[in-house]
Amino acid sequence: ECNLVAGSFVMRSLQTGALMMRVARRVSSHGARRALSTPFPGIEKGMWPSPNARPPPRTGDGGGSGNDELHLVFLEGGAGVGKANILWKLNKLGYDIHADGFVKRCLDHPQYPPDSAVALHEWAGGMLSAIDDARERSRAGLVRDNVVFFGRSLLSPAVYARGLPCAVYYRQVMQEVRQAHSSSMVLCRSEGYAVTQRMSGRLFDAKPAEREVRLALGEDEEAYQRSVEEAYGQLEQEGWFDAILDTSSSKLGVAALLHALDIG
Repeated sequence: ECNLVAGSFVMRSLQTGALMMRVARRVSSHGARRALSTPFPGIEKGMWPSPNARPPPRTGDGGGSGNDELHLVFLEGGAGVGKANILWKLNKLGYDIHADGFVKRCLDHPQYPPDSAVALHEWAGGMLSAIDDARERSRAGLVRDNVVFFGRSLLSPAVYARGLPCAVYYRQVMQEVRQAHSSSMVLCRSEGYAVTQRMSGRLFDAKPAEREVRLALGEDEEAYQRSVEEAYGQLEQEGWFDAILDTSSSKLGVAALLHALDIG
């Protein structure tokens, strides 16, 4: 029975892009004894393949050193789901991360309103530059396990466009990035209590300028945050995400992510 379950998981994994291919290799390697090799019981429950995943075909070499290709992992999800906490812990473990927050960009460029097309473009440009930098670091052999983690992806401008005509454009950009690089799209989800706690603490601790930007971005508007959550749900249904990660606990989320990637 265990072998049948493992075999079924492999078949599902083969359809969900580079990240779940690594999961498949882990399952096929451990087979029925997989539970004996996991760091602690239940770790597999923290991350699972998206049944709707439809990764685009690859067209580029993706960079990297030797035969080990650079792999990009994009962590997506609404405000307060815990992406920053996951990235902070990954960085402490020695992994390369890109966490150029949109709020920081807005503070660095106050001449542009936070909800403007220029602000979105500035942020997106930073992410594209970070991808190029990751390729160079990988070719120099400086990237641990040849995996780089990104807080958000170029889908974020599409989600947060607020009616701007750039939404379709950034979907196309993200599609082309995935075609050019070995990559995984991971949708982070967290229990409601954890999101509420993080959002409340974020606004409470923010300095006046940061708080002003966060309010302009609608972080205190429940209706708007629900619309963001619905937009991510729609993207997941459309097949943009390879996997779902439970980030209610950042410690368990990191463990589940590294276990799925078969690194760490």
